Amino acid sequence: MKKTLLLSFICFIIGLGAQAQEAQDSVAVKDTVAVQPTDPAVLAERMYKTGLTLISQKEYKLAVASLDSAITLRPELELAWFNRGNAYLELKETKSALEDYNKAIALNNANPQSFFSRGKAKQLLGDKAGALEDYNKAVALDANHPLVWYLRAGLHFENKDYKEAVEDYSAAIRFTPRNANAYHDRGSAKRQLNDLEGALSDFRKAVELSPDLAVAYHNMGALKQGKGDLNGAIEEYTKAIERKKDYHLAYNSRGKARFEAGDYAGAIADFTKCIQLNPQYALAFNNRAATKFKLKDYQGALEDCNFALQINDKYGYAYLNRGIAKEMLRDETACQDWEKALSLEVSAAKAYLANCQEK
Repeated sequence: MKKTLLLSFICFIIGLGAQAQEAQDSVAVKDTVAVQPTDPAVLAERMYKTGLTLISQKEYKLAVASLDSAITLRPELELAWFNRGNAYLELKETKSALEDYNKAIALNNANPQSFFSRGKAKQLLGDKAGALEDYNKAVALDANHPLVWYLRAGLHFENKDYKEAVEDYSAAIRFTPRNANAYHDRGSAKRQLNDLEGALSDFRKAVELSPDLAVAYHNMGALKQGKGDLNGAIEEYTKAIERKKDYHLAYNSRGKARFEAGDYAGAIADFTKCIQLNPQYALAFNNRAATKFKLKDYQGALEDCNFALQINDKYGYAYLNRGIAKEMLRDETACQDWEKALSLEVSAAKAYLANCQEK
């Protein structure tokens, strides 16, 4: 009996010892948590690093909040402004991003990334001149940034500076030789410079690197169509459509190639599909009207021209074609349509208006 009580007593004491030790551990933990850094610079650095982690996790709103704290504690922390700008840009709060990039550059005007990012923000806001200026500064500070060359090339293209665009796309390709988009876009610039073989070569390289790049097949089709290779063009347009089922432009282009090849039924099918995909595409209505005219469906041609003009009442060729359809239907207002077409700089309307004067 005494032995049992003694064992119980020992166990009880051991239990108390464990609780006592746990209590001591708890006190130690509390003491550790209580010791927080009070230096604003240390706190700012901690909040800054938290913000970077949140950006990497795509938690952009939380990142902004964390970087807010870092900036409040250390307003001179350039990279906090820069990265908060990046978070704002991801949140599509472009004006706020621009303001942060401005502040980052004011603190350090030797960081090429700040100029590059501010250029992107300006481009999104429609300030092409400002974006180009920032891209130029970014390149001057660091010529080894492929995306700067690529985006600056795009601005040159939009400004119709095609030679400069080709040069910048070439620079981007040197850094990223497997960039299918850079090859494609350089091909588009070469096409504008009438370097058709160079353009075709770039489009081919683009689809070699990215076999599902539908726009490259479409542009190869346009080049082949321009050379009179209608079968080749139709084949390329078909490849584009196979890769992008809702590619209304490719249906319209294939319809034009089929029209030129004399396949009017195929052309109408393609123009109709284009219209189904984009009911506001006036060009397809006009093209279908021209095809119906070839099939002597003058009433159908008239109706399609009406649809085209409802969408765009400044569409000169739709007035021209509607006038032709009206003439075949003995509608005396045909001359009014040709006059309107001529006023919209469709020179082909002159020949039809000559007939009106004879009447």
